[in-house]
Amino acid sequence: MALPIPKDVVPGIISIINLPEEVVDQLVKVLTASPIELDSDEMAEHIASNLPSIPFDQLTNIIDALYNLYYIREFSGVRAARFLDDLVDGIREIPDSEHDLQDLNLNTLKLRFEKLLNIGSLYAFSKAARLQHDGERLYVESKVLSDIRPVFDADPTIRPYGAVITHTLKIIYHINNEHKEFHVVLDSEDLQFLKETINRAALKDETLRALLKEVNLSDLGA
Repeated sequence: MALPIPKDVVPGIISIINLPEEVVDQLVKVLTASPIELDSDEMAEHIASNLPSIPFDQLTNIIDALYNLYYIREFSGVRAARFLDDLVDGIREIPDSEHDLQDLNLNTLKLRFEKLLNIGSLYAFSKAARLQHDGERLYVESKVLSDIRPVFDADPTIRPYGAVITHTLKIIYHINNEHKEFHVVLDSEDLQFLKETINRAALKDETLRALLKEVNLSDLGA
């Protein structure tokens, strides 16, 4: 089954297709030897001097496409061989006015992307991303909405004799390919407890990252 190719990945894929074979091999060699960068643009900047035959704007598109393809493969859960077949089928269906992708040699295309999708550091990075986001619900964003709620007497025509301040925590999360949200009402004491909980988690995060450095383990998370 053809893999739907995201539009923002297409420029990088076209650039990969147009690379001479010896440049592809050099790209694989450089990526294999380079420490991983969390951001694809930073990775492109890091390796650009070792790949002078690839214009920087094209290199940026290529690295961005590779990062995305590794992520897509990891989160799809399909085997590497199946993903490669689906990817090649998807590439040949890309609408492109400058190239007839249907005429591409199937075996050449598969071998090229097999090389590029078999780089250990990028595989480990994509696996780390999946592990970090492996859960039923994924956090997207949150907001706290604060308001004043008047307290009326039994007679609603009389001015309220007081009010309470409330805060509603709105958390947006991702589940089953869609965004959902839920609301939790907080008072000032709850806000303080929540702040302390988040601060404690941030301190634990710092401690664990320091531990990774101490035992010489790469930090592959966000």
